[in-house]
Formats: sequence, C-alpha cells, structure tokens
Amino acid sequence: MTDLFATSDSAEANFDVMDGAIPVLLVDNIFRDPAAVRDAALNLPFSPGTAHYPGRVARFPPGDPSLTGFLKKVVSLVQAKYLPNMPILPNGHRLSGFRGLDTDFAITDFHPDQLSSNQRKPHVDAVPVFGLVYLNDPPRGGTMFYRQRKEGELTPGDGYPTAEGNEVELCYRVEGLFNRLAIYPGFVLHSGEIEGDWIKNEDRFRNPRLTQRIQFFA
Repeated sequence: MTDLFATSDSAEANFDVMDGAIPVLLVDNIFRDPAAVRDAALNLPFSPGTAHYPGRVARFPPGDPSLTGFLKKVVSLVQAKYLPNMPILPNGHRLSGFRGLDTDFAITDFHPDQLSSNQRKPHVDAVPVFGLVYLNDPPRGGTMFYRQRKEGELTPGDGYPTAEGNEVELCYRVEGLFNRLAIYPGFVLHSGEIEGDWIKNEDRFRNPRLTQRIQFFA
C-alpha cells in the first residue's frame, strides 16, 4: 500500500490569532495527495454520527501505518508549536500534553430542515484541542467562531448557524481551503460554515463536504 497520508514537502504552517488572544495553527498543503485521501475516505463504510453531528462518520481500520505516521507528525507539531502558545483552559489549568487522540472522517449532509435543535446553534467540543483537515474542492465552507453577546443558553436558529445572530457575533473564521489543516481550541464557541445551495440538493450526497477530524484528549 502506498503512503496515503504522506505529508507534502510544500506543507506550510502559520499562526493566526483569534479574537486578539487565542492562537490558531493553519497548515496548508498538508497531504502530498489530498485527492487520493478524499477518494479513499469516501469509500469507507459511513454510519450515523453522534446526536450533535449533522451527518455521517467513518474510520480507517486500526493500525494503518500511514495514518499512524501522519498522526505522530501532527501530535509532534501541536506539542512543539501550538501548546506553548495556548491560553489557560476554562478550568484554570495550562495544557502541557495529551493522554491520547482520535481521528475519523465526517460528511455533513443533513438538509437544514433535518437539523435537531442542538445542531442549529454553535457548540463547544469535549476536547481542549481540535484539528480539522478540509478535503473539499471546490471548498464547502470553513469553521466560524463566536463570542456570546450575553451569558445563557443559546436559542436554536432556523437552520445551520450563520455568521451573525442576535445572541452571538463572529470573532474569527477559518477558510476551508482544500488540503488545509486547522488546529484550534475546542472550548471556543464555533460551528461549521454550512451554506449555499449544495446543502439543500443532491450535491450534498454527490459531492459531499468531507473533513478529517482529529481530537486531542487531555
């Protein structure tokens, strides 16, 4: 088997800052052959995601040496470059390492009318650090980050979360460029940028929005 998850020699890592204080690590051209990664992922057996995810998920078989090698590179990068710049966690602790990680592939294909109340509002992740590889050409949207205008439970919207609302305001956006890896803190309120006609017609199945998700457990 070829080294499917080989990283590109032209991969380029850059830091950006969210809301004036929170670092985001962006690595463009992460895979040597992103089209092959996308094709292989789309041929996996997908199953329904969790109650909070508006689509389907799939995993590569455990122990895939190429995927294992890729994840080791990502962990090394995050530990060396991202953690030293990460702010203190909401619990007051500073993150110095990880006890494990998990990765899968996710397709967003729920029509806006199918969304549950939780899927119609921004969310935070159960992990302190989250990674996404955007595997869509043409792009299918990135990730939007918010600050709440006031404390309290958010009210679900009419469909997928949008850039602005009565209860939140956009404070940062990751552009979902093809073959881009984004590393960001999971505790910041965020949502996938799901908009356009494709999510309302058969394009959401024919040419679905695919991401690789990487969760870092503290």
